[in-house]
Amino acid sequence: MINPVPAGNALRVFITPPAGAMYWRVLKMGSDAFTGPDDLDFAVVAYEGDDKVFVDCEGLINEHMMFYRPYYRMSDDTWQAGATANGTPKANFEDQFTDVMSFVRDRLEAGLLVEVQRENLVAELGHIQVFTAPPALEQNLRFPLVTISLDSEAPAERGIGEDISGGDYDAIGAEWFEAEGWLADVQLSIVGWSLNSDERIELRKAIRRIILANLAVFDSKGLSQVSLSMSDVDALNGEYNANIYQVMANFSCVAPIRVGAGYGSIQDI
Repeated sequence: MINPVPAGNALRVFITPPAGAMYWRVLKMGSDAFTGPDDLDFAVVAYEGDDKVFVDCEGLINEHMMFYRPYYRMSDDTWQAGATANGTPKANFEDQFTDVMSFVRDRLEAGLLVEVQRENLVAELGHIQVFTAPPALEQNLRFPLVTISLDSEAPAERGIGEDISGGDYDAIGAEWFEAEGWLADVQLSIVGWSLNSDERIELRKAIRRIILANLAVFDSKGLSQVSLSMSDVDALNGEYNANIYQVMANFSCVAPIRVGAGYGSIQDI
């Protein structure tokens, strides 16, 4: 059996050797015209050894079919030819995870809108802007505002074969989605900016409320062990062209990072 590797330009080949096979040589070429195990004028050795699964990534072009034929070296020092199989490499990888920073940003922006509507915070624009990078203060900004940025994302836990959750079956499309990845420790910095120390207090409380209110939403996206730490910072010594009162928050969680592709389900055995 031959399956395309989602990354593209590669095929995963599965071998089922006959009884008595000591090792095997797998040849490949652009057509099913193999003449024997030593036919190296037109064929290329894709693999030689005793592994039952291997990945071929040499000279393959996406959407171009390649043919493979195994030759098994038997215990009596003869070659036994196997059946020819073919595969077509293609790049069909796709994300199956939620970008933590983007998702938390969207949830913060939606929650801060509610806080303004409840009059817990006053915003000239009718909503509080949430930026993904610190703003240039010479811009025409409207305070209070919030910024969010990614501090770090690193693997925390890994599964055998880089599989952390098993395949997902789509009953409607009759398709399996197989993915590889890991659980990552994610650290975000959330900064609330205000021109007023009392307003900063309300901004800090609002950010905390929004994070707590979204715990179930985070869990639905696979974000676990959510934690939030907060502290105040005063920029009163000319760091900016105005006195700035900041609430510095560190958001952390463990999130699944997965990339994979869909495969048709088994129809017959």
